[in-house]
Amino acid sequence: MSNVVSLRRVPNMPEPERVSALVVAGSGGAATTTTAYGLATALRLGTGLEVSAVDSTSDGGNLLSRTGFEAVDPVRSIRQFESRMALTSAGAVVVGSSDGQPSDPAIVDELLAARHSARVHDVGTALRSTRLAPLIRSGAALVMVAPARSEPLSRMRDALAWVMSAYGPQVLGEAIVVVSHQLPDAPVDLGPIRDALSPRVAGFVEVPFDPALAEPGVLDHRRLAPPTIDAWADALEVIGGLLSSTDDRSGAGSELA
Repeated sequence: MSNVVSLRRVPNMPEPERVSALVVAGSGGAATTTTAYGLATALRLGTGLEVSAVDSTSDGGNLLSRTGFEAVDPVRSIRQFESRMALTSAGAVVVGSSDGQPSDPAIVDELLAARHSARVHDVGTALRSTRLAPLIRSGAALVMVAPARSEPLSRMRDALAWVMSAYGPQVLGEAIVVVSHQLPDAPVDLGPIRDALSPRVAGFVEVPFDPALAEPGVLDHRRLAPPTIDAWADALEVIGGLLSSTDDRSGAGSELA
C-alpha cells in the first residue's frame, strides 16, 4: 500500500501553523476521536507542516491507541510527552493522556505552539471543564461533534446553549458543527438542523459514513474514502477563515431554533 495519499482539494488556510482547535461533544460516542484525527490528518496531508492531535479528555481517552501508528522519531519528540507520543499513518504527532490523568490543555497547547505545531485537541465530553476556558477565551476554534442520531443531536444543542451562556452569544458564530454519519443511511433528517444552525455557526459539515472509521484497531488514513478526508478539509477551511477573519460576530443568534 502506498504511503502517499493526495488530497483532492487542499484546504485554503493562510496560516495553518496557527491552528488551535477543540473537538468536543455533548455525549459519548460522538466521534470526537476520529474527528480530531481527521482534522490533523487533512492538515498534515494538505500542508506537510507539523501537526499534533492531543488527548485532552478529562479521564484519558483512546486517541493514542486508536491513532498511534508508529513510534515518533526522536527529532520530533518533546521531553514532557515522549513516553506518550506516536505518529499517525499520515505523519501527524499524537499525544496521549498521562497515565489516565488529564493534562492541562492550555499548557500542552502552549508547548506545542512553541514547536510551531498546529494543534487539534480531542476533548470528548469535557466541554464544561474549567481547564478548557483559557483556550476558548484565547480564540481556539470550537468544533462541536455529534452523530446523525436524534438524542446526541439534541445533546449537542444543549451543549451549544451552555457554551453561549458561559462565553457569550458571539461564541456561536465562532463554532463549527460537524455531524458524523455512523450508519450508511441517516436515521434523521438533517435538513431542518442544517437550516437552523448554518446562519448562526461558522460552519456546518457532514462527514459521510466510512466503514474504515467503524473498524476496530489503529486508523490508517490510506484506507479512508476520499469524501471523508474532503469533509475534514471543509472543516479546516472554516477554521482557517476564523483565524484570518476580523469580522465582529457579536450579531450571531443567541437562541437555537
